[in-house]
Amino acid sequence: MNDVIVKLEPSLGRRWFGAIALGILGVLLIWVTFSRPPDALFLKIIVPVIGVLFIWQAQWNLRVAKHGLYLTKEGLFDAKNEQVCALYNMAEVDRGVFAFKPSNGFLVRLHEAEPKGWAPGLYWRLGRRLGVGGATHPAQNKQLAQAIEVLIMERSLGPENA
Repeated sequence: MNDVIVKLEPSLGRRWFGAIALGILGVLLIWVTFSRPPDALFLKIIVPVIGVLFIWQAQWNLRVAKHGLYLTKEGLFDAKNEQVCALYNMAEVDRGVFAFKPSNGFLVRLHEAEPKGWAPGLYWRLGRRLGVGGATHPAQNKQLAQAIEVLIMERSLGPENA
């Protein structure tokens, strides 16, 4: 791990804001169901279940997004040293306004589809797309995106020009 180029760490404030918002929504769903029960039996069952799922998601977001990502010459890794995406599979970085990307983040288009993966507030991986960002600081996201762009460009130029 001594060849780390860029680290991306989630912002404590953004993590807590997201978790608190999800937790409040879950509590409100449960409270509304018991204070003014809906007429349909289906809603009496499903709405509290959804509320519990929101509360579970809030605590899961706090646990999963606690650690960040780091970039090496081999690719993008999480804090458990598991590879999120290999550098050879990264085709281009899209930071455009209309890109389907996380909040203040960026999108990496991949050459080949990768298995689905998700760490709330850090990244999501779906098919040939990798979205990075969410609960992370925009300046760090920009720095990581620029570093990935440079590594992709170095790879395309070949080893003799690096």
